[in-house]
Amino acid sequence: MNQKFKKIIFCLIILISAAFGLYFILLKSKINTTQKNSYPPLSKTKIDESKSSSGSDQKEDEVVGKKESSSQIPEKFLIDVPFYSQAPFSKWDHFHEEMCEEASVLNAGLYLQGKKLTQNQFEAELKKMQKIEKKEIGEWESTTIAQTKELADIYFEGKIKSRMIDNPTLEEIESEIAAGNLVIVPLAGRDIGNSNFTPPGPVYHMLLIKGYDAQNFITNDVGTRKGNSYTYKKQVIMKNMHDWNETDIHRGAKKALVLYK
Repeated sequence: MNQKFKKIIFCLIILISAAFGLYFILLKSKINTTQKNSYPPLSKTKIDESKSSSGSDQKEDEVVGKKESSSQIPEKFLIDVPFYSQAPFSKWDHFHEEMCEEASVLNAGLYLQGKKLTQNQFEAELKKMQKIEKKEIGEWESTTIAQTKELADIYFEGKIKSRMIDNPTLEEIESEIAAGNLVIVPLAGRDIGNSNFTPPGPVYHMLLIKGYDAQNFITNDVGTRKGNSYTYKKQVIMKNMHDWNETDIHRGAKKALVLYK
């Protein structure tokens, strides 16, 4: 084989090798491009999944948390608070007609301290509370929730704790009761529909909530001798909850007083 022919063969081999090399380079580039377009980078996938999972889990946790919080409150609950009427001897004179706030506080406080009184003793304590109000508060006939709290704080001398709730929800009231606390609410007395009230009933009234079931609040309604475990529909209490307002009871704010140890 002459020298010229060898050079031709060598050049052909180089060209063929180069062609095959270029082909494989282009093929590999196409495969990489296809893979790149078909699948996002692994690190970005993890970040996106993390964000999506975190947001989803957070919302799910919030829902579960709400369900768990709600489920922690029993469907029904009753605190066995002994009942005392604001008129222990059914004498409905002016003094006793104005004692619903004091009697409700006293019902709650006696239970929380584990004490019981005779009718005579309860009557005497009502009069003591009136004296405190006249001296320290300046009002005893129609006291607001804030004034009633002040009375409780003075009368029980730190033995019983108290706090007010503005715009209490039904769930808040139930939660307090399920925790063993007692709730006193101010009401538009003529709108709550207690047939035991002498018509037309009191413009302003307070009572003690000591329990609940699916439909009702269970109360010590001190405004009647038949008020032991007297039940009201929950919506009746919530709708007619109004603090004292001299102009119009229906303009009174929604508030509640919680008494607890």
